[in-house]
Order: sequence, then structure tokens, then C-alpha cells
Amino acid sequence: MTLPATAHDVPRRAGGAVLEARDVRVRYGGVEAVAGASLTIEAPQVVGLIGPNGAGKSSLLAAIGGQVRTVSGTVLLAGEDVTRLPPHRRARLGIIRTFQSASVFDGLTVFENLLVAGIGEHGATLRAALLERRRAHARTEAASQLARSVLEEFELWHIADHYGRELSGGQRRLVEIARCLMRDPKLLLLDEPMVGVAPHLVERIGEHCKRICERGVAIVIVEHSMEVISSICDRVVVMASAQVIDDGSFDVVMTSGSVREAYLA
Repeated sequence: MTLPATAHDVPRRAGGAVLEARDVRVRYGGVEAVAGASLTIEAPQVVGLIGPNGAGKSSLLAAIGGQVRTVSGTVLLAGEDVTRLPPHRRARLGIIRTFQSASVFDGLTVFENLLVAGIGEHGATLRAALLERRRAHARTEAASQLARSVLEEFELWHIADHYGRELSGGQRRLVEIARCLMRDPKLLLLDEPMVGVAPHLVERIGEHCKRICERGVAIVIVEHSMEVISSICDRVVVMASAQVIDDGSFDVVMTSGSVREAYLA
């Protein structure tokens, strides 16, 4: 499947730095949730972000995705400073995030869930609708074709007409990740995507993550299952006490004294 080209697209080069988060700090009231964390992500690469509860993993994802403001630090996407951009503008540039609870439109069919993401914000105003009328049909057709292709790849076409409210937890997560591909991502931020997912679908989600990565999309995944992390991740980044304390291959990180200390603390 070929992802759609967009005006904001930049070449995806193997080994290129998709993300650079430099000395990022996030504070909630008097609590520092991220205390000067730095992270570089290259594509294609799946990076596991692990650590004990309260380590700052989700807060770091939120800082990268723009859901929370940083106190200080810099976030670069393919070399472009996006630190002060709101989440929707970062999403347009290619940073797509999922959350711990799968987000699916319950009142739309599976196909419509993807179609909405593919059409995006074009025609959101009357003026835009009038100016874009001639292109609207072609754009909808292109999004429809892409949605079908993605659903077939994810083995979800047989439930294309099912409503979001009818899906199991694992199906909802698959639809959510499939929908992300409709937005031409450069970087996917997946926050505990295996929560509430049946074991046989956990394996499928992991396989899809690896295939997405092969297209040149970088992925950062927060996950507590070390089995999942070891099976799909090229690198593992460890956080504890709001800081990055280790970064390397799964085998190297798992034998680190600092990692054992962080989990036993």
C-alpha cells in the first residue's frame, strides 16, 4: 500500500532523525513530570518507552504530541521546531498519537472512521467548501480507496460496515491504528496500545507495527509487556523519576543495573 503524498511531506530516509526532543521539561503544578528528558528517533525504527508507573512516559509522549505545554526544551520534527505548535498542527505535519483508551467514533462504521481521517479538514468552512468543490469528489474517492486498502491490509474489511460501538477492545485498537495511517504519519506515538486486547490480537498489532515501520514511519510505543517490547522494538528507552536513564537494545537495557534499580525502587 502506498501512503498518500501531501504538501507537508518530507522525504523519509533510513537513518534520518524524525524526532529530536531536547531537554524537555513538563510540570503539573509543583510536580515535575518530565525533568529534562532528551530523545532522538530515527526512521524506520520502533522504539519502546518503558519504566515504572509514574516515570513520566505518557507525559513525554504528550509533550511530543503537543497535548501538554513544555516548561522548557525543544521538540523537532524532521529538523523543524514544533515546540510551540498545538496538537492539530503537529498532526498535520505527521505526529500522530493514540491514547491508553482506544478512540473510535461509536456512531460511525469502521469504514467511515477511516474515511473521516482521510478526508481531514478540507471543506471545514463554507468558503473552503465552495473553493474546493471541484476537487472534493476526487479527494473523497482517493480517501475511500485508501481506506479500503488499509482495512484489507489490517484484515478488517469484513467488518467495514460494523459500527464502532459493536467492536471488541482489540478491534477498536486495530481500527484506531489503521485510522492513523490515513493521516500520512511520520511518527506514531502509541500509548499502551495492548491494554484490553486479547492475546491473539496483541500479536497482530505487533506485526502491523513492524510493517508500518518498514514503510519509513517511526514508532514510539509505551508498553508494560516486556514480551511485546522484545518482539517488536529495535531500541528501548527507559524512564524513571521523570528522566531518561537508559537507551539501547533490549538485551543490553535489561541487564542494566540502573534499570533493575528503577523497577525495584
